[in-house]
Amino acid sequence: MNFGQGVYPPLLPELVGALGLSLAAAGLLGTAFSLPRSLLGLFAGMLVERLGPTRMMHAGMALVLAGTLVAATASSLATMVLARGLAGLGSGAIAVVSIIYLMRTGDPNRRTRRGNMYEGALITANAVGGYLAGAVSVFAGWRWGFGVAAVAVGAGWLTAAWRVLPSVRKEFHERPAPAGGGMAPGPVPRASPLALFAIYGVVFGLAFGWAGAISTLAPLYGGQALGLSAVAIGRTLAIGYGVEAILLIPVGWAADTFGRLRVLLPGLAVLFTGVVLLPLAGGLPGYTVACGLVIAGMTTWMIPASLLVEHLHGRFGGRAVGIYRFATDLGMVVAPATIGWLTGWGGFGVGAATVALVVATSGGVAGLVLGPRGRRPSADLAAVGSR
Repeated sequence: MNFGQGVYPPLLPELVGALGLSLAAAGLLGTAFSLPRSLLGLFAGMLVERLGPTRMMHAGMALVLAGTLVAATASSLATMVLARGLAGLGSGAIAVVSIIYLMRTGDPNRRTRRGNMYEGALITANAVGGYLAGAVSVFAGWRWGFGVAAVAVGAGWLTAAWRVLPSVRKEFHERPAPAGGGMAPGPVPRASPLALFAIYGVVFGLAFGWAGAISTLAPLYGGQALGLSAVAIGRTLAIGYGVEAILLIPVGWAADTFGRLRVLLPGLAVLFTGVVLLPLAGGLPGYTVACGLVIAGMTTWMIPASLLVEHLHGRFGGRAVGIYRFATDLGMVVAPATIGWLTGWGGFGVGAATVALVVATSGGVAGLVLGPRGRRPSADLAAVGSR
């Protein structure tokens, strides 16, 4: 399913030229993808309850396919906004069910590793999709890049219906995750509102970094400032995604073993460094290093979800996932339009500085608020249980 998202960044410079878009309009396309995802998060628990997980997954995959096909035929900004909106809505539906499933099933002390395996699958799709889209666009144009993605999305839908959804149905029993995340009834300590605020802040910061730096700033800087082709941008991002995929499992193991905050904060520092270096890159080598650092910092993406389960004492059901997804997608809504406008107004340095500031602020607040609790391995999760 992530093939449809992976093809977008390397094709963005060609879209800007073909449709005659400004930098602000290019940022709007990122917001068009993220806004429906964000709104869906507000109603995630109710939708899982009403539709059931398998119906929601089928609806999400159908919307992703529809959005990818519309993008392949788009001839105006309005049509492309519609395409991105459909894909974003479908992606959000899939993500809600996937995250509930990952956080409810299996050993609670391996949550970050499971989440990172899931991220690895998404990143691999981003890498392969971005590289193929860039290569196809050189020979056949950007529309065929989206066309290849549509074929991959359709194949993924069939595979999921055959191999994945039966396991999801069994875990949920065709019912939504309860508000208590499936754990046994009984009194539990109340989560600290300040700690939850800090965790959601990191969720927002990572999402802002992804949508602002990887989906918007990096492709625009590569295409307009460095004059790179779509295939060069796609190859560069694929290298970064490959590095991230390799690091995801050891990073997840380290977070579960040594403490999640101890791994989260250095990861945010790597992301911050890459964002700062991006507008300083004077050629392809520097651009590749900067993009690689930004993407490598995203290996911490699932750590906030694991911290959230820990601080909620296992109560990670539809409502909690809805708030989590809302914080994620809020960052993805705000970042593209903001970074696109600021870059058009003050240059790529201003856009990069804004992303770096958001990432640094979210990490600083998390470090101050979560403190010793976040730095300790969460042995109490074994007692809480995963369901």
